[in-house]
Amino acid sequence: MTMIALLALITFAGTVQMPPACTKPDGMAVDLKGRLAVAAPNIDRKAPGAIFRIDEPGTTPVKWFEVPAHPETGYSQPMGITFGPEGELYVCDCNEKGKGRLLRVTFRDDAFAGCETVAEGLDNANGVKYLNGKLYLTQAFLYGVTRADGAATSGLYMFDAKDRNVRVKNTPDDPQCVFSDITRNPVVRGGLNGVAVNSKGEIFTGNYGDGRIWKLTPGPDGRIASHVEFVKPEAGIVTPDGLCVDADDNVYVADMRGDAAWRMTPQGAVELVRRGGFDRPSEPCAWKGTLYVADYGATTVQQIGLTTLAR
Repeated sequence: MTMIALLALITFAGTVQMPPACTKPDGMAVDLKGRLAVAAPNIDRKAPGAIFRIDEPGTTPVKWFEVPAHPETGYSQPMGITFGPEGELYVCDCNEKGKGRLLRVTFRDDAFAGCETVAEGLDNANGVKYLNGKLYLTQAFLYGVTRADGAATSGLYMFDAKDRNVRVKNTPDDPQCVFSDITRNPVVRGGLNGVAVNSKGEIFTGNYGDGRIWKLTPGPDGRIASHVEFVKPEAGIVTPDGLCVDADDNVYVADMRGDAAWRMTPQGAVELVRRGGFDRPSEPCAWKGTLYVADYGATTVQQIGLTTLAR
């Protein structure tokens, strides 16, 4: 299905400087009020894991709230985030192995009001998206799974938004695991990482180590009914990390080790948005005509205008 077209954007670019308390920007999502939320896992532990907010393009990012620390580890590392239909925020806390959580945060008058645990015991909680009352979460590495060929295993999990305190075993046999993949790259071991959903309810997720992107179609029960390799490794995306979808159902991917951002059209054409100028790009988000790309290796978010493509 992959068609490769190396196209250059001819539009503006800019940089958003995050506050000092955001040492590692990562997951992003737009809330019901049209504001951009940015997750900061701050894995260097120089600041608590927190969610930041940019209310309008060009305004200064502000710290929204700190994600509650895990009671055993004493910290949180929020990565993937997604908003639900009532304005609630779901957060992947990519904590220590076997201690990751999927959290549901609620607000009152824009202030943090409470936090519940949807799922716990996760090995590598990474990306998450809400779709039709379900939460689709990627685990880029299932540490307890060993294979004779040495390949690594990852999985896409599905939880009901009403679930609370679900504990998983971190294997493809988990009833919540609706799709799994293997990574054969012996150096870059990460698997299913970013996740995005288009207007048709199709789910996209990328294998970080092997450079492929899957398109998954859920059935009536939310479980994956069919899958197709939407982008093959030959397309040149080195390490597909975070994914997002714009209003036209184009899929964008942050290519962390490739130092690039890419776009996939609904028809499967792969277009290079920009190469270079990033610092370990980890997550994209299409917001108000601009692609925002988190620099996981820095304290910045890059801006790339999406109004005009050279063709």
